[in-house]
This record gives sequence, C-alpha cells and structure tokens, in this order.
Amino acid sequence: MILQSLDRITTVYCPESHVRLTLANVTDTARTQERNHLCGPIAGLIQAELIGGVTLMGTLLTEPGETISLRVRLPGGLLGGASLECAFGYNIRGYTRQKVLASLDDSDEPNEVLFDKAMGRSAHCAVVRSNRHGEHSEAHFDLNFKERLTVTDIVEEYFCSSLQRRALVQISAASKAGYVECAHALLCDFLPEASEECYAAVEAKFANGAIQDAIDAGKPIQAVAEMLGLDQPEAEESHPVRFFCPCSSDRVMAMLRSLPKAELEAMIAEQKNTDIYCHMCGKCYTITPAQLQTLL
Repeated sequence: MILQSLDRITTVYCPESHVRLTLANVTDTARTQERNHLCGPIAGLIQAELIGGVTLMGTLLTEPGETISLRVRLPGGLLGGASLECAFGYNIRGYTRQKVLASLDDSDEPNEVLFDKAMGRSAHCAVVRSNRHGEHSEAHFDLNFKERLTVTDIVEEYFCSSLQRRALVQISAASKAGYVECAHALLCDFLPEASEECYAAVEAKFANGAIQDAIDAGKPIQAVAEMLGLDQPEAEESHPVRFFCPCSSDRVMAMLRSLPKAELEAMIAEQKNTDIYCHMCGKCYTITPAQLQTLL
C-alpha cells in the first residue's frame, strides 16, 4: 500500500527559447490503479501511460470543479479501449476495458510487440472537458497507423491538432517483475515566438530516444531542459498528483434508490449481499438486504 505518494507534475518556462516544459511523475498513481483493477502486466503498463497522458491534459484546467477525460476505443487491439479522468488539482482515476490479456501477459515477446497487439493500429478518441456547472466541450479525432500506435501518439495528436499547438510529447512506463516500476510523461510546448530551428533541434532529441531514457531514469526537469539544449528554466510551478475517486457508499445507495421498486424487492427476496464495483477505481461496495430494505 502506498502511504505517501511522491507523484508530482512540474512546469517551467525557458524564456529565451520560448518553450514551456511540463514533466509528470505518475508512478505511484499508476501502481495504485494497477492494484485496484487487478491489472495484468500489459494492461497495467498501458494504463500507466494513459495516466501520464491525462495528467498532462490536466494542465489545461484552471478552476475547481473542472475535469478532463480521455476516452479511447481500440477496435483492432486486445485491450479494447480505456477511459481516464483528471480533475482540477490533478486527481486521477480511470480504467482499461480489459484488465488481463492472458495471451500477452505470459508471452516472452518484446514489449513493443505486445503493446502493438494490445493497442492495434487505430484509435477513436474523445477528449471531454467539463466545468463545475455541468457544461462541457468535446474534441473527437481518429488515428490510423501502418506501424505501432502508442499512447504518446494519442496525446500529442490532441495537443497538436485539436488545440492547434506546436507541441512534442513523450510518455513512458516500465515494469519490473510484472508490476509498474516507473511512469513519466513530458510535454514540450513551443510558444508562437519559438523558432523553427529550436523546434527541429528538440524534435531530433525526442526522435532518437534520448528523452525517453532521461524520463525513465527519473531525471529532473532542469536536467531535461539542459538535454534539449534549452536555456535556463525559470518560473517553476509544481503540484502533487494522486489517485482519487469520489465514489462512496452514499452515492451507491443513491444510485440504487433510482431502481424500480419491483427490482429492489426482487434483490431483497434473494437474501444475498449485492457487490457493486466502481468501474473508475475498482472499489467494491457490499450492500446487504437490510440496506436495500431501507430504500423501500
């Protein structure tokens, strides 16, 4: 059990390069979700990367009560899809459609091959932003690849195409003994004043794998900025990231209260406890016949 999470998201600005860097460590959050949902190794790793992606999207939230959700369907992948949510304050929850991929979890093939089979080559994506008044906006996009589709591709497509920003994204998770060992996500956001030469130089470092190696090793954001050849960063802003789900027994009872009376009576007549699982966090709520009786 993780008693105190070390997860954080940190943003700095490089004024001479006109680049904003955001680095998120979501290792503990990914481990918590992996445990809560009883994920197998491959589903756990992909879920960890999706958590990193939705955490980067959380930088767009500015007011309490706001949330942003990433919903992905993978028609050609064994994982099926996933839904992740970040609430204001970097409170994360979510799930993958399939938790255990038996044919992949026991395989000795490289992770790149296993991820390819789990993700497939196409994705139908929706990003939904909601405020505390219940108003929301949606962005939809499809991705189709001849080669590997990654979580990095999905998140980068949202920032570049849906938000029309010049951005580079790197998301990476690694496992040890079948469990998430580390999970990090990096967003490099180029402001309009940033030069094409700067963009090309940074893009080359992303492409050759150096940045993935750096964030996997847990390098701090200042070291990443130096690796990218950017000027000394300033205006650092840092926030904790954590798993949080607002589900509760009261909410479960409120949901049951909405059922037809005949259905409640039938459940009571069985004289068995009813287990109800929150699909976003995996928590189980056991409701007794006596509790159901109070709803009548």
